[in-house]
Amino acid sequence: MNILIVNDDGINARGIEMLIRAAEPYGKIYVVAPKTQQSAVGQGITIHEPLQIDEEPDKFHNVQAWSISGKPADCVKVAMEYLRLDIDLVLSGINDGPNLGTDILYSGTVAGATEACIFRIPSIAISTDFASWEIAEREIDGVLEFLIKGDYLQPGVIMNVNFQLQEHRQSKGIRWTRQGYRIFSAKFRHDDGKYWQEGNWVPTKNLADTDVTAVSEGYISITPLGVDRTIHDYKMLEERK
Repeated sequence: MNILIVNDDGINARGIEMLIRAAEPYGKIYVVAPKTQQSAVGQGITIHEPLQIDEEPDKFHNVQAWSISGKPADCVKVAMEYLRLDIDLVLSGINDGPNLGTDILYSGTVAGATEACIFRIPSIAISTDFASWEIAEREIDGVLEFLIKGDYLQPGVIMNVNFQLQEHRQSKGIRWTRQGYRIFSAKFRHDDGKYWQEGNWVPTKNLADTDVTAVSEGYISITPLGVDRTIHDYKMLEERK
């Protein structure tokens, strides 16, 4: 199996090395990652300026790698349509910070996996709580084994994985979930004539079967996602026929 690793934290991010180590037993690894931090860029692609694509021969031991000046979705496009890599699975992450609920609309990590979904390649987006690398390192092997050997991966489906929040040092297991809801409340800080957008998440009530609830209760959340955003499984459309 040929496995492509992308991310949104950049080519130097710690999460790539963790994914390489965990994915090596399953096949040949390729890495295409942004040169710089690209968090919260969503599904953006670079079309109004040129892309710089550089091979990184000494970056990772025995792994072909490239860095690009673009975004996570660009990474998959470059791998598939410029480098012409024959890819069977795309892994995106491991992200430094969760991608839960409505976070996925902004997430570059989920965007990389979503671009693979558009190419009909199975994909897994993987995120851990902020700076919780010890959790990711301990849990990633089991998650990949569960999804790959369990034959859960499908073309056109994104498996959005979030490890438990950091107050739960050990996970209680894996929970299949649906997308929950989180609101990011922005605050704008004025500094030297510029405005910086900062903020935090507003506490929001979520049902028991959501990703937000699962990770807060100490579980690893796996949420199957797709690119079709038609609401309520077409129910509204059927009602109007």
